[in-house]
Amino acid sequence: MDEHRPTIRRQLTRIVLIPGVSFLVLWAATAAVETYQAGSLLLSVAHGRDGIAAFDRLADDLRSERRLTQVHLGDPDDARVRRALEDQRERTDAAAQRAHGFAAGLGSAPQSEPLPGTRAFAPDNARLDDVRAAVDDGGAGRSTALNSYSDLVDATAAATGALLRPLERGASLPEAELARRLATAHEQFARSDALLAGSIAAGGMGYQETAHFTFLTASYRDTLADASDDMSGATLRRHESLVASNAWSAAERLSRSVVTRPPVADGGEAAWNSEVGVGAREWDRAAGAAEPGLGAMASAQTDRAVDSAWNAAVRRLAAGAAGGALTLAAGAAAIYAAIRSSRRLTARLRRLRDDALALAETRLPAITSRARSGRSVDVSAELPRLDYGGDELGQVAEAFDTAQRTAVGAAVKEAEIRRGANRVFLGIAYRNQTLVQRQLRMLDEIEADEEDPRSLRRLFALDHLATRARRYADNLIILGGAGSARRWREPLPLADVLRGAITETEDYDRVRLTSAPRARLSGAAVADVVHLLAELIENATQFSPRSSTVDVNCGRVSGGVAVEVEDRGLGLTDQGYAEAARVLGEPPEFDVMALPEEPRLGLFVVARLAARHGVAVRLRPSPYGGTSATAVIPDHLLEWAPAGVEPPPAAPADLAEHRSGVGNGHGERDGRG
Repeated sequence: MDEHRPTIRRQLTRIVLIPGVSFLVLWAATAAVETYQAGSLLLSVAHGRDGIAAFDRLADDLRSERRLTQVHLGDPDDARVRRALEDQRERTDAAAQRAHGFAAGLGSAPQSEPLPGTRAFAPDNARLDDVRAAVDDGGAGRSTALNSYSDLVDATAAATGALLRPLERGASLPEAELARRLATAHEQFARSDALLAGSIAAGGMGYQETAHFTFLTASYRDTLADASDDMSGATLRRHESLVASNAWSAAERLSRSVVTRPPVADGGEAAWNSEVGVGAREWDRAAGAAEPGLGAMASAQTDRAVDSAWNAAVRRLAAGAAGGALTLAAGAAAIYAAIRSSRRLTARLRRLRDDALALAETRLPAITSRARSGRSVDVSAELPRLDYGGDELGQVAEAFDTAQRTAVGAAVKEAEIRRGANRVFLGIAYRNQTLVQRQLRMLDEIEADEEDPRSLRRLFALDHLATRARRYADNLIILGGAGSARRWREPLPLADVLRGAITETEDYDRVRLTSAPRARLSGAAVADVVHLLAELIENATQFSPRSSTVDVNCGRVSGGVAVEVEDRGLGLTDQGYAEAARVLGEPPEFDVMALPEEPRLGLFVVARLAARHGVAVRLRPSPYGGTSATAVIPDHLLEWAPAGVEPPPAAPADLAEHRSGVGNGHGERDGRG
């Protein structure tokens, strides 16, 4: 038994295994994706924690350098501030190097920029150095320096935001959003602190600086007011501690006094008041204590977002692993139970198969053979019933009993109908052939007495039509299983056979016989070979343009003589050639009840005649367009003339036969040549 042959058991197993395994694979893929996403989130959280700390440190150093730069630009002669600025620049460079090293280690973004905003701190980027150089040589004022440093702080915020973005999944989304809002409020406070510290050092604040300071203070107040409702845990505690501290209250009071300072009267007219009214020491004490508290609150919220994302990733990883294990166990149990059930079912099916094969391989062929041979058959007595209970399998066995009885009964009936149809075919064909033979004899008598050339041509045309009608009657005889009524007792030259086949077609004047070897065809095969070639030639003339010619070539080949009929028509499709090869290779049993809507009886006739005499017929595409039909007549049907010896000419009666279309090799009027 072929181990790879499909069986019911295997199919039942597949029915169970394919959905089960597919479900398991789908679940495994889903679990793998979920695990991968959870692992990626864990990795992102781990990297994010370190990266956020590094960029927060860098942002704090940049804010400190920005504030000292503002104070330095406000009072360039203060040596203490200058030394503090130099020290802070070194700390900022170290923080920038650490942050860029961390970002470069991720290596996830193109163009050598692992995270947004980190290019500004690359070793080959002179952006920070350019800002410092402009400050040192006096090319940048306080406003320009403030904006330049603020842009650098925003770059760190972009990197921090990129690290926070993976944390915005699931439950950590509100936490990460709140951390971003608090970081923005922290930056706005620090920027307003640097702006006011520089103005105090410069001894005054202009209108634009006052407007900018007002905007910054209003912005962080609004942000904190909106975010206070969303705070919880450590963030809320730090916020409450911050707003309750004296430093925050002092910073708020001083900043409001700067914003609400009244104008000065100059000669009775109001003028812009550039006096800040706040001392440097007083502001440094208040802002220096409030700004770290605000940063600590933002950091606490960032830590909360990171912890929330970490916990969510751990929960997803644990849920995926537990669900995968549970599904795997359930799927394995279901598959095991299904396989056991399929084994019991296939055992019964195997017994049913053995019983059915015993009937199909022994009893049914014998019964069908007796029915086709015409002997009587008692279907009920010949076929035993299969009893397999009352379940679905028993119903299948009962249905098989019914089907085999119906099939055998149909085969018996079909054999009877086919024998009757063949008898009808043969009766009609023989009667038609007798009438056509009588008609041909009368035409020969009329032709012999007619002297008018015009009338004689018409009689020849009528004679040609009668010849074709006789060939069509022969088709019915051949399809009915009988032999042709025409006989030749002596061999006939192959050239005369070819000419006789051409004259039996409708458009014989379009056919060109280009060559014929010097050989004779056995008399027993003359009628059938002429009929076979006539069918091929007529098919070529019917399926090619009327203005084109059909070439008939004949030549000796290995094993016999090849007759090639080539037209220049449309040809057949690949499917048509394949179907023709199937019919010609294995002639089917002719059944009038199974004919298609447009039957091509000529192909059946050619197949029957070719099989009768061992003639190989093949259809293939012609290189000129159309179809090329080749018929190879075997050597055992041929007689070859010795080299240099002309074959004897055909008898006068034979030549008359091929001219007018009647007679045989001995002048008898019983068939066509």
